[in-house]
Amino acid sequence: MALLLPKLKPDCDVKASEAGEWDQQGSKAFQDVASSLDYKSPGQPKSVSSVPTMWARPLSMEMALHNNQYPIRDQMIKQWQGMLAAIALAEVRGFPLTAQLLELAEVTYEPFAQALFELLPDPANVLYTLEGKNPWQDVYLFLWDGKPVGMTTPSTLVCPSEEGEWAGLPWWQNQQLLSPHQFLNSSEKELFWRWLENLRKKLPQDNDNKKAINSIGTLIDDFRASLGGIPEEPLSLSDDPQFFGVLLNRGVLNALNRPVKAKPKPSHVRLIPSPEKGEVLDLLIIDPEIARYWSQSPQTIWVHEGKTLASLKIEDLRTGKIIWRDVRWIESKDLFLPEFVFIDQEQALPGAFLPQETQPLVFNSDRLTPLIPLNPILLEYFTPEDLISKIQLQPINGSDGPQIRVRLDLPLTGINEGNPPENYTLTKDYPLKAENALAEVPVLEVWPNFRAEGWQEYYAFYYDAEYGEDTFQVSFPEARETQVFKDGRGSYQMARLESFPSFIKCENGARNFLGLILLATPEEIQPVSSCMIGVDFGTSFTNVYFNRNNIAKPLELTNDLHLQITYVPNDTRLPVLFEYFIPENFIPQDKPLPLSSVLTTRGSQKTTDNKDGKQVFDGRIYVPDRYRFKPQEDYIKTNLKWLTEKLHFNQLFLKHLALHITALATKNQVNQIQWSLSFPSAFSRNEQRRYAKAWRDLTQKLQTKTGINHICPVVDDLDYFRSESLAIAQYFADYEEHNLVNTTCIDLGGGTSDISIWEENQLVHQCSVQLAGRDLFSQFLQWNPKFLERRFGVNVSDWNGLRGGAFNAKLDVLLRLESEEWLHQRRDFVADEPDFQGLIQLTAIGIAGLYYYVGLLLRVLHQEGKYSREEITPVYIGGNGSRLLNWLAVGGEFDSNSEINELLSRMLSSGSGFKDTEEITRLSQKPKDEVACGLVLRDSKLEGLKKKARDYPIAGEDYLLNGIDISWDSRLELPEEVQELKVPHLKQLKKFLYEFHVALRDLDIEELKRLEGYQVTLDSEPNDQLWRSTSKELTNVSLNIKGNSDNIRVEPPFILGLKALLQVLGKQWAEKWKK
Repeated sequence: MALLLPKLKPDCDVKASEAGEWDQQGSKAFQDVASSLDYKSPGQPKSVSSVPTMWARPLSMEMALHNNQYPIRDQMIKQWQGMLAAIALAEVRGFPLTAQLLELAEVTYEPFAQALFELLPDPANVLYTLEGKNPWQDVYLFLWDGKPVGMTTPSTLVCPSEEGEWAGLPWWQNQQLLSPHQFLNSSEKELFWRWLENLRKKLPQDNDNKKAINSIGTLIDDFRASLGGIPEEPLSLSDDPQFFGVLLNRGVLNALNRPVKAKPKPSHVRLIPSPEKGEVLDLLIIDPEIARYWSQSPQTIWVHEGKTLASLKIEDLRTGKIIWRDVRWIESKDLFLPEFVFIDQEQALPGAFLPQETQPLVFNSDRLTPLIPLNPILLEYFTPEDLISKIQLQPINGSDGPQIRVRLDLPLTGINEGNPPENYTLTKDYPLKAENALAEVPVLEVWPNFRAEGWQEYYAFYYDAEYGEDTFQVSFPEARETQVFKDGRGSYQMARLESFPSFIKCENGARNFLGLILLATPEEIQPVSSCMIGVDFGTSFTNVYFNRNNIAKPLELTNDLHLQITYVPNDTRLPVLFEYFIPENFIPQDKPLPLSSVLTTRGSQKTTDNKDGKQVFDGRIYVPDRYRFKPQEDYIKTNLKWLTEKLHFNQLFLKHLALHITALATKNQVNQIQWSLSFPSAFSRNEQRRYAKAWRDLTQKLQTKTGINHICPVVDDLDYFRSESLAIAQYFADYEEHNLVNTTCIDLGGGTSDISIWEENQLVHQCSVQLAGRDLFSQFLQWNPKFLERRFGVNVSDWNGLRGGAFNAKLDVLLRLESEEWLHQRRDFVADEPDFQGLIQLTAIGIAGLYYYVGLLLRVLHQEGKYSREEITPVYIGGNGSRLLNWLAVGGEFDSNSEINELLSRMLSSGSGFKDTEEITRLSQKPKDEVACGLVLRDSKLEGLKKKARDYPIAGEDYLLNGIDISWDSRLELPEEVQELKVPHLKQLKKFLYEFHVALRDLDIEELKRLEGYQVTLDSEPNDQLWRSTSKELTNVSLNIKGNSDNIRVEPPFILGLKALLQVLGKQWAEKWKK
């Protein structure tokens, strides 16, 4: 034994027994042995292993704490203190400390446990008792990272194991637990002090063993005193009732059950957002490296809800064990994308906001354009301007080749709680990989490219240009709705947003996130003025005028409403914008107004026709050109003005038109629009109401979406809801400054001719007849498109099969773009060709017939006493159809010297019965601008513009209405219900055609030929075949004139007959010259 055990002190109380015999003694014997050992620690202390029991370590700790003479008492106390500190500060420091309960009585079937149970220590020094059993039966094992490091004992509270691995515990050094004092900050010492105080108070509550309680209590008091004075803060314990994974509830051990909780402080790792972002949910940046970066201890960096960087277990957040509902959090590593994807082109994103480059970024010696490899969550907290200022890209040379270092500077609240913010810099190095290079870019646009208070109507557009995997796809996270579709090999996307997008997410075909495109925030427009907008919604074309500061001019269709984000050649970009989105350029560029009244629904996802169509998504203004325009396609909608079914196409066109106008007005700092609208008098009463209501509805919605005040007229607002006939008269009187002392004004459009007659600047009569460009010209070419092939060089296969509005729209585009040049340079070369002569003969008959009808109006108005003069009037004519006069004039340009003037004056004379005073027809200076311009002119010298009395049209031809004979000079006032309307005799029409031919002869008109086969006589017999054919055409039309009169477009019988005559003659001409 002398070789195995340390020697005893000379005055020890331990007496030797007989050698080789076991001697049973009480627990005091162990205390005596411990007190009698003559032992000095030679360097690193170890427990004395002289206690011959399986409970040697906890009994050694008991002896050390309860026996002041224990040889290595000081070292054992330090270990004991170290374990208490680890338990108390487990939450604050985030220690990986857990506990497990071991009830020996329950596991005695295990041999080792059975031995432990049978050798339970004597409970002489226990601090608590357990009913019916030795308190040593139930102990808790403490584990550090899942490995045992200590246990509880009823005599010492805790006992660290001899070889426990406390890896990461600051006061575990050189494989030994130390006293924690020098490793705690002042706040932790105060928290620990209160915890020890609580432990001390609970010691006597479960036992009356005063000696044991005093021994341990004294140690706790001394430990507490060594931490400093009495702290101000009260005791604060963890909210988790089983912080260590099990409830510690055996006697006084329940004082160990909950570690301390520090008084929460505001988060130090909260991201400070841009001021413009307003109230946003706090975003916490979780990164253990923040403490090192700021040269702070992890336990001093507060995260949230009492958690510090030290105490927070990130795995608890990842798994949902901890859920923070009042903040958002993200690990700093997740702010970067895994790969750096780039476009293998220089300046491929001219409309994007790109970060600073310390040096040019190159790949294979060529400049590249980066996609920003950051998490888009940052854009919820920073404006693009702020974020871009925090990013830096730097090319570096890595061990495996060239790399890009992405640096991100984040302003966090920091330990000064945001005064000032504390920067935290993150970096990530990305290798430049060929597989991450994108060869091409898509078409990517945003409209409109401005901000204004209240404006909430933005649209984004994407087209992959059929590059497929060679480019990227996109998503618009801020979009309210998106529409994705394919057409042929192309992929498309449209999105509607309520604010200007700050970024776009780029993705691959599998919708994996590739990177960000940031968009600079446009400067906010400050609208301060008001304006008046006049809209002339025409059959063929729609025109818009603008009046601000009493200056009337065409609305400027500028091309600065688009943000072009990607660089794509215009031969790809511009056509796709025309076809699938909002055009950037309107053609012809030198005079984009008027717009073609054509709608495209291409890309719409609507499967049924209803009134709920969305502007831009389901229908947009279409700007056709000669070669692209295919009106036969289902997605092209024409004849919008006169649609009686599928009215939503009409309304979609108007919705987009109004939106585009509003955007242009806002761009020009307008905050209030007074709308002024025109309509043809030929509209039925219901059509007028419906048209006015459509505008009222769409402008009300626009007001809520744009922040612009829209003032829109109701149907009886005579100031701002006016007939086209009155608007054009005001144009001639107040814009061109002609007198209307004795004048007829005609707006000759595509679908109607709107007529007003004036005397002494007062309105005498106004009406609208459905005889215009489509009846006077377009229909003839529809029946004979070969003429267009011969004279204009068109590919006739593109025209065959087109009918009605589709044909007219295509012809309108061709004539608008090419007719002026053709008339000036080529007309006279074909002037004597029979097919051309036949065509202009038909147009001349139609226009002459219109003038003849005006003559009839003058006669009837004179008879009624409303027109005092027995004189014909000069005629001011405008509108898109007025250009047809150029087709009838030598050189292709009509003026006061054109001999057709004489013919038209004679027709006025013939119709009225008044003397032919050779009045001239004056062509407008701005064909098709007149109505829109007149709508925005104020302070007119004309009287009668607000005339409320209904002006019924004059029949011009005898007719039968519901079986009653009515004279040609009567007003056409329909009863509530129309059963039939017939025009049996065509007396006035026959007289007109006779007078027309007489005028050709008497005036020696050289530019026009007489009708082949027509006998110049008032006798119907020689021309019987012509008139029978005309009557058939007329009957075919008049059969449809029945029903409620509010739904009937009233047409004078003379005009009905004239249109029937033109159809008969036109078909004859087409048949003759179709080959």
